[in-house]
Amino acid sequence: MAKRLSARWRQVLGRHGPVICVASFMGLWALLGPGVAATLLLPAWVIAAQLIFVGSFEAARLRRRAWLGQYLDSASPWHRWLRGGLLMALWHQGLAILLALLLLVKLRLLPPVYWPVLLLSLVTLVLVQQLLRRQLQRHVIDEYLAALVRRLLVWPAGTLLALLLVLTALWLPQPYLVGLGWEEAVIRHTSTTAGGGLLGAFERFGQALELTQYWAMQNALERHGLGQGLAVFGWFLLLLSQSAFAWAVVRLTVGADALRDTLGHLRNAERKDAP
Repeated sequence: MAKRLSARWRQVLGRHGPVICVASFMGLWALLGPGVAATLLLPAWVIAAQLIFVGSFEAARLRRRAWLGQYLDSASPWHRWLRGGLLMALWHQGLAILLALLLLVKLRLLPPVYWPVLLLSLVTLVLVQQLLRRQLQRHVIDEYLAALVRRLLVWPAGTLLALLLVLTALWLPQPYLVGLGWEEAVIRHTSTTAGGGLLGAFERFGQALELTQYWAMQNALERHGLGQGLAVFGWFLLLLSQSAFAWAVVRLTVGADALRDTLGHLRNAERKDAP
């Protein structure tokens, strides 16, 4: 019985290990004290950025490979030149660095009510991934199945999470900012619990952006001649921040899954080469 349970747990961890690791990473980062988090900012930033990069770069190479396969002969040397190299890697690395920073700062500022939403989205992501794999298994070459499933997973999972985050943000009570000037609203309601150093500065900047979107939406009717523009600006900030955070979470999870597959392929190759 114990052996059967142990084998089942190993199977679960092997199949869903990336999602479990991502959830643990995000939870631990959010729970760290300001001093410890400030000390660990750089390694956490590097880890998150590289995981996001792995998934993003894999999807970009897959798109490029499919496009080249439509127009180029299989023996053409242009496949090697156009499949995506340094410039593509630099673009996706820069994007991953920005998304990772947004993710880490946003996780530090999230109210506890957001965590059930995040966990529900990760469970949904796993279920959708399994469904896509079953549907595509009979039609897609095994070599590309996992990468294609990950690519198709990003948009529906990211859209669902972004929608849930926006609805949660609108449902939560907001600070009352009607009648206040923007600078006064930011100074009065910015939390003083953020630590010092680079992470503390990023957290205060994130709080200022969040307060700005609420201030713009609440004061739209009070500012004659600017009401419609303020409302649009507030909604734009809300949708942009929540969508970018959702995109970062999904990309982080997809990247962890892609890294797991890459390491598995390397281990299998080493076993085949071993005497």
